[in-house]
Amino acid sequence: MKRKITILLIMTFIILIFKNYEIVLKSTLEATSIWLNKVFPYLFIMIIIQDLLINLNFSSYFKSTALYIFIMSLLSGTPSGTYIVSKLKNQNIITKEYANTCLIFTYFANPLFLYTILNNIFKNKLITIKLILILYLTNLLLYLFYKKNLPSKGKSINTNDINLSTSIKTSINTTITILGVITFYLILSNIIISEFRIIYPFNIFFKGFLEMTQGLTSLININIKFKEVIAITFISFGGLSIHTQVSYILNESDLSYKHFLKGRIIQTILSIILTIIT
Repeated sequence: MKRKITILLIMTFIILIFKNYEIVLKSTLEATSIWLNKVFPYLFIMIIIQDLLINLNFSSYFKSTALYIFIMSLLSGTPSGTYIVSKLKNQNIITKEYANTCLIFTYFANPLFLYTILNNIFKNKLITIKLILILYLTNLLLYLFYKKNLPSKGKSINTNDINLSTSIKTSINTTITILGVITFYLILSNIIISEFRIIYPFNIFFKGFLEMTQGLTSLININIKFKEVIAITFISFGGLSIHTQVSYILNESDLSYKHFLKGRIIQTILSIILTIIT
């Protein structure tokens, strides 16, 4: 039954693609622009750097492997944080259980992207900084809570075996896949909104649920109640596009997506509470 429903949905989507070709073309160009200007430049180089650092056993210089993962995820953004956890697990520096726990606190949106988009939404630097700090604080709280159950150090590896071309190839494969994910969700979002005539403000929530960047962009130059809460919800949860990107990386290392999802649900709840009371 599940297989038949899936086939029916795919065939329906194909019909809608032919019917809404202009939307498909526009969405593809929009997704490419988002990827090229906001995702690729930072993500491409950070995956290369993180790959090289892990091969050089850089994590052994930190007090704990969990601290290394937390700091590097903060600097690298998402889904680089997931890649770091996956790579460490594949090299047997950390166990599967250790890696799954770390997935809870390794989600960080690119701070430069957040600062730019939030400034455009609120035209207020204090609100922008507040929301960014809330995002980072909630992740810090998750780290402090869950690291108690982790051993201080992972295993060390004795290797200086780095291969720049291999790291570049890994980064290209990952970033190209992410382009495909972003494009898919933008096409899906715009077609559904058009076909089912989802109107304001429900279209904003739908966009944010599927693709965080599109949802945040929809908040620019509009007046809506609880705008800060809506923005922090989109950012903390990440959207199905980011969740799919993470799931793709986790499949390479047999890690559990449900731990990442658990982290996002807890973080979203904490972020909403802090946004309301501050």
